[in-house]
Order: sequence, then C-alpha cells, then structure tokens
Amino acid sequence: MTDETSGTTPGGRDVAGSVPGRTEDGGVRWSAFGRLWTAGAVSSLGDGIRLTALPLVALSLTDDPLLISLVTVANWSPLLLSPLAGAWADIVDRRSLLIGFDIARAVVVLLLGLSVATGTDNLAIVCVAAAAMGLGETVYVVAAQSFLPAVVDNSRLAAANGRLHIAQLVFRDSAGQPLGSVLFAAVAALPFLIDGVSFLLGAALLATIGRGGTPATARPTERGTTPRWHILVADGARHVRSDRLLMSLAGMLGALNFFMGAIGALEVLYVVQWLGLPEGSFGVFLAVGALGGIAGGLLTARLSRAFGLFPAALAAMGLVGAATLAIGLVRQPLVAAACFAALALGAAVYQSLTVSFRQAATAPEKLGRVNGFYRLVGTGTIPMGAVAGGAVAKLMQVNVPFVAAGVGILLLTAVTTCPVLRMAARQLETAP
Repeated sequence: MTDETSGTTPGGRDVAGSVPGRTEDGGVRWSAFGRLWTAGAVSSLGDGIRLTALPLVALSLTDDPLLISLVTVANWSPLLLSPLAGAWADIVDRRSLLIGFDIARAVVVLLLGLSVATGTDNLAIVCVAAAAMGLGETVYVVAAQSFLPAVVDNSRLAAANGRLHIAQLVFRDSAGQPLGSVLFAAVAALPFLIDGVSFLLGAALLATIGRGGTPATARPTERGTTPRWHILVADGARHVRSDRLLMSLAGMLGALNFFMGAIGALEVLYVVQWLGLPEGSFGVFLAVGALGGIAGGLLTARLSRAFGLFPAALAAMGLVGAATLAIGLVRQPLVAAACFAALALGAAVYQSLTVSFRQAATAPEKLGRVNGFYRLVGTGTIPMGAVAGGAVAKLMQVNVPFVAAGVGILLLTAVTTCPVLRMAARQLETAP
C-alpha cells in the first residue's frame, strides 16, 4: 500500500509493512513483523501444496461425497477446543507456542507422507492426520492472532492482517495449490514431505523473533501459581458475551462458516464433476480464484478508511453471498473462476477487518482467551456445515449446497446489517 512505513512505534513495536526496515545507523534491519510474515508465507506455501493433495488422496480412496466430507470434518472438529487454546496462549509465551506447534505439525504431515509413499494410507489414516493438523492449526491461529499486537501497532492492525492474508493467498492458493496438483501427479507423497519441511522452516524463522513477553495472566500470583485454565476460559466467554457487538460478530461468523464449511468440503467435486475439469486443474482453478483474495487484502485498509470498518465488512459479506450463489448456478469454468475470485475478495476484507477490530478492542493480556471463545462460536460450526453439505450433495447434486449457502449468506447480511451498524455507532459514541 502507499502508506507503508518502516521502523518501530514509540512503544517499541514494529510497524506493519516494515519489511525490511533500516536502523538509525543505516544498517538493514529485518523487523519482527517481517520475520513473522515470512514464516507465515513459507508455511502457507507448504499448506497450499498439502491442501490440494489431501482431497486428491481422499478422492483416490473413495468418490463418495459424504465420506470425502469426513476429512473436512476431522480437520475442523478440533475448533471445539479453541477456548482451551486461547487459555493456553494467555498462560505461556506465545512465540514459543507457535514454534512448538509448527514442529508438531511437521512431524504429523511427514508421517502422513510416509504412509502415502509406502501405500499404507487409507481414509481413516487421512482423517486422523487431518484431525491432528486441525488441532495444531487451532492452537496456532489463536496464538498468532494474540501475538500479532505485540509486534504491530494497533493503528496498523488492519494493514498487517491484510498483508498476512495476502501472504496466505499468494503462497498457499496462487502458488502452493497449483504446485500441489503437479507434485501429487508426479509423486503422491511429495506434497506432504514438502509441507513438513515448510513447517520446520517457519519454526526456525519464528525462533529469530524476540519473545513477545509473557502475558500478565501467566505471571505468578501471590501464591506462586498461574490462573487455572477453567478460570481463563470462563473469563474469555464472559468478556465476549458481555460485549453485544463482539458477541454478534461471533454469531455471524458462526453462521457464515457453517455455509462456508458446506461448500469447502465439496470444492474438488464441484470442479471435477460439475464443471467437468480434470483433477489436475483443481489447484489451478483455486489459484485463479485466489487473485480476488489478494486484491481484497490490498484493499482492506483503504476500504475501512473510505467507508468505515463495519460498512466495508458487511458489504464484503454480501459479496461473499452473491458470489457463492452464482457459483452454484453457473457451469462455465471461466465464469466460475471469476466468482471464486469475488468470493475470496469479500472473505479477505471481512476477515481482516473483523479480526483487526477484535485485536484492537481487547486488552493484550486477555486476547488469547477472547480469541479462543470467539473462534469456538465463530468457527466451531464448520464441521456441521461440512456434514450438511456432503449429505445434500449426495442426495441431490454437488452444486446445490453452493446455491443454498449463497442464499443463506445473503439473508444473514440482510438481517444483521442494521443492528451491527447501530451497535458500532453506539460503541463509538460511548468510547472514551
């Protein structure tokens, strides 16, 4: 963006976009945010390779939509443990938690690659690996969202989240997913082995970042103990429920992710069966759609400044609904790809703006537990959506869940727009 700056804030935190920066003596300095961004980019490349290969492995084992959706269910079910992950992020050093789970995920995906290479893989093994990766992702995302404000000033959170989302889209969707298709066609185990190496590289980069500070809740109390987990979990739930706007956003995200879960489990079947494309084009097709997400990440901060955070976020959610509905109605690959681009653009803007609001509105020492409960409400619906989408596709056609999800998201946007804008305006009036 045109307003990028480098250096640190008066409080010592690196400003988003300072990749790289310069020290006062003119030497090149790689900022904490730059290293965090690079670690995410490296891991995202491996994720894209794996995320394309995983459904292709499942598809090689069965063509039953309901059984294939079980892989998505297994991957997202650990989201139900988000509150515990949030409490954990408030108890321990968040950077160390990120490093530990990068290493753990590397072990899991390397073992999956070994299973595929030796021909001992089956759908049960794929589901177990997906569940383990989902658990790692649950803890990692909560910790990462809680760690970001330690290296980025609050005024730059929207830009920082936008850049992180762009890295994910560029390296995971635009580069990783097409590469995953090619690698899987060449050697089925190779995508998983590369993903494992990417996690190890990400952990090494994170290790170069200075500690983000131990959360206040982790410091010993007068009795020399840290707060009990159930107390932190309850406090996170209480904080979100007491804030009507935050709770409304969590509920909206839950409904939105139910619909997204329903279609996400079926994308490979949509591309192969409904659009009639070869399996090898799955990653390429998604990469074209990811271009819209990149545009959304770049536009996030500007849209927020031009129209306001919540008007921009709600308009983006409406775009997601319209694009999803259109995907279910068309059969031309080029038109469908354009719709996927629009869907990704809207999702990028909505996600970046609402996450930035939550990060800026929450005290740093409580951010882990708040993120944990928020993600439980907001993303715990994905497995249910995946099962529903798979069942509907099995009984009817693979495009029907896209039509239903599009209509549902549009109705959600229509019902929530006015109440959310009123609550946001009221909160702004009462802010000190």
